[in-house]
Amino acid sequence: MKDPTSPPPLPTPPPEILGIPMDAQDFAAPLRPADLPPRAGTLRQQAAAILRQAGWDLPPCPILWSPRMNRCAGLFVVEKDRRGVWRPEIRLSIPLLRRRDWPWPQQVCGINCRNPEEIVQRILEHELIHYKLWKDGVDWGHTERFRELAWAAFSHQSITHGIGAEA
Repeated sequence: MKDPTSPPPLPTPPPEILGIPMDAQDFAAPLRPADLPPRAGTLRQQAAAILRQAGWDLPPCPILWSPRMNRCAGLFVVEKDRRGVWRPEIRLSIPLLRRRDWPWPQQVCGINCRNPEEIVQRILEHELIHYKLWKDGVDWGHTERFRELAWAAFSHQSITHGIGAEA
């Protein structure tokens, strides 16, 4: 039992700080490769940032996570709605893109990705190229024009993303 008249114990000294002190500005933002836009809060915001970075004046199309896509990581589709209007949409695979057991680095679109966020980024860039070509009213498949845009806008080395079985 403690003696109530004894002084409180002295606080333990802080551990010795090793290394060079850092200024607050060093903590402002993590370093990211120059070719990646800053991560946005939602996939739609991320797509808008990718479209701006590429210099394409387009609003992003709807982007959905699909729990049923098992063979393809990303897909650009155009379907008719109830009124017969053609609507574009990007679908991303939950089973493939939310995996955390990939061997790193993982090559996507011919570029080495070091984490799951970069994989999603590259897949989204790939599918947005299909979207841009569709909006331009040209063949939106894996054509020579697709290859040119992939290289010019995102430095993609391949016209397929390499995750899943792509058509």
